[in-house]
Amino acid sequence: MEYWEVGHRAFAYWDEDEYFYPATIISIEGEDIFVRFDTGEEEWTDAEYLEEYMAEVGEEIECKYSQDDMYYSATILEVDGERIQVEFEDGVVEWSTLNRVRFYLD
Repeated sequence: MEYWEVGHRAFAYWDEDEYFYPATIISIEGEDIFVRFDTGEEEWTDAEYLEEYMAEVGEEIECKYSQDDMYYSATILEVDGERIQVEFEDGVVEWSTLNRVRFYLD
């Protein structure tokens, strides 16, 4: 994405564990972008640390499993807007949503 606007959804980098998590852009002041993660934490960042709020089939991510709310490695099988179908490493397949995803960029 070339630009960001207040209210846009994004995956924002979190220094604490080096993952990207779902967030909403709250404010923009010049190059500085203030985000609120879905967990409630807020911080200033810049566009370099934001990724589009989207998913692609075949993408490797970590997703919260519906049975225990813990993150596990998974592959995206299908995308329907913000809904995604994932297959976990143990073969379990389930529908989830983008706000239950995190990922790490190499």
